[in-house]
Amino acid sequence: MKLGEIADILNGIPDSKQTWPADNSGALIYKYIQPNHLGIFNDIQFVTEIKRQNPLDNSCLIHKNDILFKRLNPDIATLVEEDMLDTTFSGNLIVIRVYKEYYPSYIACLLENQGKVWLNSNITGSVAAIKSISAKSLAELDIPVVQYEKQKAIGELWLLYKKRKMLINNLIAEEQRLMAAVLKSVTAGTREER
Repeated sequence: MKLGEIADILNGIPDSKQTWPADNSGALIYKYIQPNHLGIFNDIQFVTEIKRQNPLDNSCLIHKNDILFKRLNPDIATLVEEDMLDTTFSGNLIVIRVYKEYYPSYIACLLENQGKVWLNSNITGSVAAIKSISAKSLAELDIPVVQYEKQKAIGELWLLYKKRKMLINNLIAEEQRLMAAVLKSVTAGTREER
């Protein structure tokens, strides 16, 4: 099964600068996700704002279970796990919106873990430092047909892996902070004894 047969593959909107009256009258404000907002733990670290004169089409807005994939140097897939009202995405991101009997986190897992290998032949600029993919090349990816319950198990395992990785990362940071505090306390106590 081709990815394009089970999902809509959507291009983001450009962050074009628009001129506004001094009072910003008529401006519609949307939250805006760019590639550098995506974290490695299936998280969106922050969003910025973008103003538009006209309302955006519903297809340009982020929905629960959308998969965000970077257009340039794709390295992670981010599954949107909760609704994000009035949020749109950059032209440097591609959104994969699964609509057939496929589990979204399974597709995100495949894209993140196998996508670079699958896309290698479709990536342009492979000699250059920046690699780019297109919605068309993503649509042509072969997706293994797996029983839905297995997809769900794989997808849930991938999400747990991401959460575990984040917890371990936070634990390491906390241990480093604790070690620095202990060393500071010990060295400060040594100076006082002299």
